[in-house]
Amino acid sequence: MAQAKSKSDIAGLVATTLKGSQASGSAALNAVLDAISTQLKQGNSVTLTGFGTFEVREIKSRQIRVLRGDKAGQMVSVPAHKRPAFRAGTELVRAVEGT
Repeated sequence: MAQAKSKSDIAGLVATTLKGSQASGSAALNAVLDAISTQLKQGNSVTLTGFGTFEVREIKSRQIRVLRGDKAGQMVSVPAHKRPAFRAGTELVRAVEGT
């Protein structure tokens, strides 16, 4: 199984690609992630053509059955909420599939 990469590892890869320092790679990565986060907070979706789309999904309120703990078997309400989501683009899917 492939090894998980940390944010620091990815910043290092960005720095190598840009032929810069680890600090510049980290700054570039943070700038992109901050821009995506800001747009999602505002309710906008972010599409990086070929890579994928980041979006906010509205989750409706619902009733669920508690499976563990003191309230096992009882129904509880889960309030409506928002959740970030990602849909992979075709180029990313192909890269992962190896085609």
